[in-house]
Amino acid sequence: KHYGCSFKKELKRYGTQDIFVLCTRGELSKYRVPNLLNSYQQHGIIVHHHPIPDGDTPDIANCCTILEELRGCLENNRKTLIHMHTYASLFLTVAACLLLQLSDAMEPQEAIESLRNLRGSGAIQTIKQYNYLHDFRENLAAHLSTKDAILRSVSR
Repeated sequence: KHYGCSFKKELKRYGTQDIFVLCTRGELSKYRVPNLLNSYQQHGIIVHHHPIPDGDTPDIANCCTILEELRGCLENNRKTLIHMHTYASLFLTVAACLLLQLSDAMEPQEAIESLRNLRGSGAIQTIKQYNYLHDFRENLAAHLSTKDAILRSVSR
């Protein structure tokens, strides 16, 4: 089977350099594309694989890693694709976190509304995702202070 062969050619035609995938390997197998990540890499695309089970949210450390990699791609003007099959709501949650990280003035509800205006009313679907966004800055601050404390103790 050459599932998605033309899709991968289209990615290269548009100059896609990076792709973010949140599916677990088990879910890729379930959707009958177990070799998708390898296939992207074989086409010269850098794969940012951050497996998060469907319906879940990333822990704050994983979210920070995703945001850091995504910002790096955007700041370096890399053509970046976000692979969203059944994960549209999850990745839009991450996108809302990016908006909150980029603008201290933006409130969580504004980020949600902004993404809903772009992607429709289903952009942030679950209570868990809604709460995650409302707690994001507090959790981010706690994560960064813990990370900073660890780095200080290691450097002594």
